[in-house]
Amino acid sequence: QSLAILSDLRPLGQIHDSFIVAVGRDGLWIIDQHVAHERILFEKVLRQQSEGRVERQQLLMPILLELTASQQIEYARIADELERAGLDSEPFGNRTIAVKAAPAGVGPADIEKLVFEILEIGDGELRKVSLGDLRRGMAASIACRAAIKINMRLDHSKMEWLLAELAATQCPMSCPHGRPIALRYSTRDILKSFHRI
Repeated sequence: QSLAILSDLRPLGQIHDSFIVAVGRDGLWIIDQHVAHERILFEKVLRQQSEGRVERQQLLMPILLELTASQQIEYARIADELERAGLDSEPFGNRTIAVKAAPAGVGPADIEKLVFEILEIGDGELRKVSLGDLRRGMAASIACRAAIKINMRLDHSKMEWLLAELAATQCPMSCPHGRPIALRYSTRDILKSFHRI
């Protein structure tokens, strides 16, 4: 469902700095801020990839990563795709790569995890992963690493921005990994719970 209802939501606050509580014309909504932002970024990264203009950040110092033999084979196979996704890297001696740039929004601590996660995607299932699936997997990993975390306080304008951006996505109800983004308690359900109807 492309939820026009979502664009009406007004944030009331957060639960545990992790879930946005919002009210709309059809009741109460609870939105997981991390997976909501993940969905927004996933669609943005896929768009940028297809247009060949991914936002990247240059690292002051390259991050050196040591690869296993199978990771090295996979790295050689998908190096062009890594580049397209905003990961600028090159071989650095035996079984080591130097990462010089990463997709915008991915913190230094997450870059290593991101590279290994991506090498895992392509290496899975005897390398039967299609290019489209590889790109979607990479975009999902980047989005997950760059998204707002749970246990993060958001001010009112940030919550409003997140809800508006979510309403503009193609698939606002689930994250790229299939987890639900929002729970809805309709006015009817609320009335029934209080024995009003």
